[in-house]
Amino acid sequence: MLRLNAVSKTALLILLSALVVIFQYEYDATKTVLPASFPGSLNPEMVRLVDMGFHSSVASALWVSTMPEVLDLFRNQTEYFSDLSYLNAVDPKLSYPYAFSVLILPATPYPTALDASFEIGKQGIANGDPDWRIPYYMALNYYLGLKDKKDAITYFDLAAHTPGVPGYAERFALNFGIGTNERETIKQLWTTIRDSTNDLSEKARAQAYVDRLDDLDYLEAAAKVYKQQYGAYPASPDDLVKKGIIPEVPQDPLGFTFIINTDGTAGIDLVHLPAYINAAPQD
Repeated sequence: MLRLNAVSKTALLILLSALVVIFQYEYDATKTVLPASFPGSLNPEMVRLVDMGFHSSVASALWVSTMPEVLDLFRNQTEYFSDLSYLNAVDPKLSYPYAFSVLILPATPYPTALDASFEIGKQGIANGDPDWRIPYYMALNYYLGLKDKKDAITYFDLAAHTPGVPGYAERFALNFGIGTNERETIKQLWTTIRDSTNDLSEKARAQAYVDRLDDLDYLEAAAKVYKQQYGAYPASPDDLVKKGIIPEVPQDPLGFTFIINTDGTAGIDLVHLPAYINAAPQD
């Protein structure tokens, strides 16, 4: 296999830098006339043809110019969207522009910013390199922006199963909705997902969430019996076994450890974590 020597690599980098300079020059020269043809008159296919495989590097360079344009949305100028589409066409796998857009757009005054963020996020999940931030931010937007718990749990689950997700995000995503105030609603949503999907892996994950929520209800009911008999809630699920109230402590399908809080509610131990989360990147 032919390998590039140091001189050839240097020449390629110089040529790449020259292309970026040319792109930027054309963009600066035509910005007020042709804002939708960023950068200049070269279409994405032409850029990909001449960049010798450095699609990601070229798109990253274009992103430097595109990212600040999100501020223009505060002045009702929308070049950001057309320029984002352009660099996505140059390198659809570059994930950060998708994640940035999903996170930032809902905070802008653009009238349909939230809808735009969802559309961009879906494109990123479909086309970009795996990036946990895209579904994670989408889940937050669905939950906080639209109070849509069904889509929120779906995208939190996707984020939790995306390679490279850091431990803190994985913990939150996997345990979203286990509180007593939302548990029944979340259980119904997972049941709906389980019963409506034909994807076997998705069906299995949905069943796992339903089972753990059932287990939490089971432990809380047992804790109430314990209090009726002994005047206080148990310190741990093991106390329920010791007193013969339940035969054994259920195993969390997601690998966490169940606990009993001081008010008798059941929850998840977030100190002693499953090994697969301990092994996840922490940055």
